[in-house]
Amino acid sequence: MNIPPPVRSDEKYNESLIEVQSRDDIPEAWRGTPIESFIMAQNFGWPIVSTGKVELLIATCIEFRYALPVPKMYAYVIRRASGRVIGSEFSVGYTLSQGVRYLVMIGHNDCGMSKVYEKAPHVVQAFVEQGWDHKIAEEYVSKQAERHSISDELDALRTEYIRLTNVFRKLVIAPLFVCLHDSRLYIPKWYPEEAKNAPDAQKVPAELIRNLP
Repeated sequence: MNIPPPVRSDEKYNESLIEVQSRDDIPEAWRGTPIESFIMAQNFGWPIVSTGKVELLIATCIEFRYALPVPKMYAYVIRRASGRVIGSEFSVGYTLSQGVRYLVMIGHNDCGMSKVYEKAPHVVQAFVEQGWDHKIAEEYVSKQAERHSISDELDALRTEYIRLTNVFRKLVIAPLFVCLHDSRLYIPKWYPEEAKNAPDAQKVPAELIRNLP
């Protein structure tokens, strides 16, 4: 199993992340919320107690090297390639109707979606082995690769954070980054500035909604 090195020793990440070494490193807006509980459980092993009132949605990648440290009846979970929820906005809306008020979105290092074109022939072959016509499989993978591909994990997380703050304006959204080496959570250094620039809770433009996939 390929486990990448700690992000602290990776030049790609070591200057781009805020290490959460204690509760004091957690942004004030997240204190006393399920976001704080999740971070403290992941980084420090604090126990999570399910109350039966689910207020948290977690969106992360399908990555098999990362396991969520949550018990049942604590959070809704969406796991998709790269962790982005494009195309799953209805699922987010459903969780909101059930009481969710907080969203944790988690990116990670060494994401396969940053190498999707490199892996595309293998994906095509996987579909062919399932009985797909080779040409149809190639067309499908090409279309989906364009939709799912990311060039940089932190940039993709940032873009999705900005998009979601525009679509869901009253949802408290916490972008986090997990190190696959030790499963520790970090906060992107761009978060404080982007949080200041988040749109206020005004009406979402109709055109933005109509353009959702």
